[in-house]
Amino acid sequence: MDVSNEHLKLLIERTDQAFQALLKEPDSDELSDAYELARGELNNYVSSVRHNMSQRQR
Repeated sequence: MDVSNEHLKLLIERTDQAFQALLKEPDSDELSDAYELARGELNNYVSSVRHNMSQRQR
C-alpha cells in the first residue's frame, strides 16, 4: 500500500503545482491543459482505487 500512497502523493503534488501555475497565468491555454491533464490523472487513479476497494469488499 505504500507504493499506492506514494503514487497518490505524487499525483496530488503534480495537480497542485499545475493549479498554482494556472493561478499565476489564468489565460494560458498550455497551463490550463496541463492542469486538466494532471487533474484527470488524479481522478482516474482515485476512481481506480475506489473500484478496487469495492471489489475487495464483495
